[in-house]
This record gives sequence, C-alpha cells and structure tokens, in this order.
Amino acid sequence: MKEKYTVPLILMIILCLSSCIRKTHGNSDDLQNKVLLTLIDKRLQVAPLVAKSKWNTQKPIDDPVREKIILDSVEVKAEKMNIDTRLASAFFQAQFEAGKMEQRRLHKEWKSQNQGLFDPVPDLATEVRPVLDNLTPQLLIELKKLNTQSEYCKSLGTLKTDARKTIDSRFSDEIVNVAIEPIEKYCREH
Repeated sequence: MKEKYTVPLILMIILCLSSCIRKTHGNSDDLQNKVLLTLIDKRLQVAPLVAKSKWNTQKPIDDPVREKIILDSVEVKAEKMNIDTRLASAFFQAQFEAGKMEQRRLHKEWKSQNQGLFDPVPDLATEVRPVLDNLTPQLLIELKKLNTQSEYCKSLGTLKTDARKTIDSRFSDEIVNVAIEPIEKYCREH
C-alpha cells in the first residue's frame, strides 16, 4: 500500500522543487533588472518637476545644448569605466527622450486645462538637475554590467515585463519602451 503513494508523492515533490527553482531563478533575474529599472524610474520621476519648471518659465522642452554637455560628459566617463560609449550615449539619449515625452504629455494636458503657473516649483538648476546628475554615475555602473556580465543580458529577456512592474504606471508603455530600447538592442547585438 505504501508504494502506491510513493511515486505520486515523489512526483509532487519534484514538481514543487522545479517550480521553486524557476521562481528563485526568476527572482534573481528580477533583482538584476530591478536596480537598473529603479534608476530609470527615479530619472523619469523627475520629468514632471522639469515640466512644471519649464511650464512656469515658458522654456522649450528640448534643450539640445544641455543634452550635448551631458552626453559629452557621459561618453568621457563611460570610456574611463571601459563602457561601450555608443551604448552609454544611446542609453542616455533615450532617457532624455523618455523624459521629454512625459513633459510633452503634461504640457499638452495643462494647456487643455488652462493651467496657470505652479507654486511652488523646485529650481531647475539648483534642485532638479543635481538629482539627475547624481543618477548618472549609478546608471553608468549598471551599464558597465552589460559589458562585464553575460548573465545580465540573459536576464534582460524579461526586461519589458520587469519594467512594467518597476517603473511607475503613470509612465506609458511607449515611454518605458523608449527608455529600455538601447539596452535591448545592445543585448541583441552582443
């Protein structure tokens, strides 16, 4: 009688263990992606503050001079850190574009609502940009992992799913896809 239940019990244990292994492996991938995605989210969280500042000052959303300064700095830092400078440049350009997409969306919404000036609004130069500047080296450290850890790109197969779990839902799928596209492209090519 006991042997009759042994095989099903062993099969159940094996199924449970394989499920646990898959979940653990998935959690490892989630953690790998989570650091990068959390940093992308933190950067996107600043976009509404930038939008408010630019709304109040009527400055254009696009700032090619500032972007060039940042990209030049990123490329220098990336080279010193032995990071593919094309990846670093494309990644940060994508972050700029994702942020500007959110700013444009907000400006359009505010225009349709006849939004007045915001009060208070953090100062762009002294309060907002330092937050973005502090995120840059952290993002570069994560990009370096793409060069040095082949497992990182393997875990990026779940990047879109993980991105939607990690990045604030107020940011559209289109914005999220723009932000992560250079990483996906890099991993497909390498």
